[in-house]
Amino acid sequence: MLASAEEVGLDVAAVRVSLAIERLGPTPVPARADRLLGAAEVVIERVLALEANAAIDRLDELMVRQHQLRTKRSRPHAREWHKRKGTVGTVQRVALAVTGDAGLSGVARVVAAASAVDGQRSVVRLAADRRSQRTGIAAGGAVVGGVGVVGVAVLSVLTAPLLLVTTPLVLGAAVGVAAQGRKQAADLARELDAVFDAVEQGTEPVTLTDSLRRVMRGPRSRQRY
Repeated sequence: MLASAEEVGLDVAAVRVSLAIERLGPTPVPARADRLLGAAEVVIERVLALEANAAIDRLDELMVRQHQLRTKRSRPHAREWHKRKGTVGTVQRVALAVTGDAGLSGVARVVAAASAVDGQRSVVRLAADRRSQRTGIAAGGAVVGGVGVVGVAVLSVLTAPLLLVTTPLVLGAAVGVAAQGRKQAADLARELDAVFDAVEQGTEPVTLTDSLRRVMRGPRSRQRY
């Protein structure tokens, strides 16, 4: 295929990238609720100047040491991390939130897959599952709405797409809930991009201890600049 591409004048490097993306399989098809509340699974892809296994290992270090996720599954060129449960996990997430370094610690599940482009490059796909957060936003809208009009508008899309809610009050109240959901999805996409930046640049993970030390030092840390 590469020889044929070169013969007809196609950019072989671009063809290699396309083939690598094809090996990763299809991305999730957007659903009705995705347009309202943001994607249930936020997916980001990037070509990295790293061999596939090296990229996955680097991601694992960042996810575990910086974002406080737990490695649940490990396969060739793929890995899966889950949110830490129990008291320890809750304390860690609270501490990270206080320091402003929450990152991906509250995401239920993150999956990474890498596909080799050549000996030095790979296409890496990161997918973060935010279904639970999205459902929480919808449920929160129901509480804020008092009698549940906001929740009805939002949850009807999640649970019964054919249910039509046309009351102006319901639709108006649901606008804020929907905007919050889309903003959360956009913030998560930026966080995944930041993870890719750290992998590309070889940045050392910022551990929970590092974050707490920075907060404790406070304004004195500015004297270095």
